[in-house]
Amino acid sequence: MGRCQAKALRPDPRSAAFRAWSLGAALLVGCACCVSASAAGAQQKKGAPRGSALFAENCATCHGSDGRGGERAPNIATRPDIANLSDARLQSIVANGVRAGGMPAFSFLGRQHVDALVAYLRVLQGLTRTGKTKLPGDPQTGKSIFFRAGSCSGCHTVNGEGGFMGEDLSSFARGRTVDAVEQAIRHPPDRQPYANRLVTAKTASGQSVTGLVRAQDNFVVVIQSLDGAYHSLPRKGLRTLTLSGQSYMPENYGATLNRRQLNDLVSFLLKSAQSPDAPQVISATGRAR
Repeated sequence: MGRCQAKALRPDPRSAAFRAWSLGAALLVGCACCVSASAAGAQQKKGAPRGSALFAENCATCHGSDGRGGERAPNIATRPDIANLSDARLQSIVANGVRAGGMPAFSFLGRQHVDALVAYLRVLQGLTRTGKTKLPGDPQTGKSIFFRAGSCSGCHTVNGEGGFMGEDLSSFARGRTVDAVEQAIRHPPDRQPYANRLVTAKTASGQSVTGLVRAQDNFVVVIQSLDGAYHSLPRKGLRTLTLSGQSYMPENYGATLNRRQLNDLVSFLLKSAQSPDAPQVISATGRAR
C-alpha cells in the first residue's frame, strides 16, 4: 500500500475512530506480519512493495526490528508455534483478526502488502517456499546420529521418539533452507531469556528446583525439572531464581560433528519434516525421497 493510499484510508485525525484505528494498526500490523505469501525476491521483481520497509514502518515498533518481540508485542520470528502455522491460517488471522486477543481485522491492507510483510517475516524466521530442497547428505545416517546416546534425542523428539526437554523437531525443518537448519544446530538461538537456559529456583522453605522455565507471570513460575516433572512455584515464596550462563543445548556441534555428519543430520531433519503441504525434498542424486 502506497503512502497516498494509506492516508486516504485514515479516519479524521480529530475523531475517536482515528484514535482507535491508530491503536489497532500498531497492535495488529505486527501480527499481520504472520501472513504467508510467495518468496520476497519474486515479489520485488514484480515491483511489489518491499517487505522489509513495510515491516520496519508497521511492525518493528511492537515486535522489534528482528521480529523477536518488544515491549508491546510478542516474538513472531523464532517461536515455533508461529513459524509452524500454515500460510492459509496466517492469512485468515490477519484478514479476520482475533477479537478475543484485541486484534482487529486488517483486510483493508490489501493482499499485495500483506504478502510482502509475510514474505519478509518468513525471511526473519529462516523460512522459504522454494518448493524443493536438495538433501546435502544421507537422512538414514543422520537419523542414527540424532538418536545415538548423548545426542539430540536426549532432549528433542522427532515423530514421537526422543526426549521431552527440548522442542519437538518433527516439522522444524519444514520450509527452511539447508543453511538455516545447519545454523540452528551449530548456533542454537536464544529465543527468550529463559527458553534455552537452565534455571535454579530456591524457595524460602529450602526447596531447590533446577530445570527449564515453561511458564511464568507476576505470581507464579512453572519449571520443568530434568526428570520431566512440573513445579509451580509462587514468586512470593522464592528466595532466588538463578539463570545459567550457558545454553542448555550444546553449542559445540560444529566442532564435535564433521562436515559429513552435519550434512547427514540436516538431511534427516529435512526428510522428517515432509508432509502433504511441505516443500518437496529431493536427494543429492536427484531422486525424490
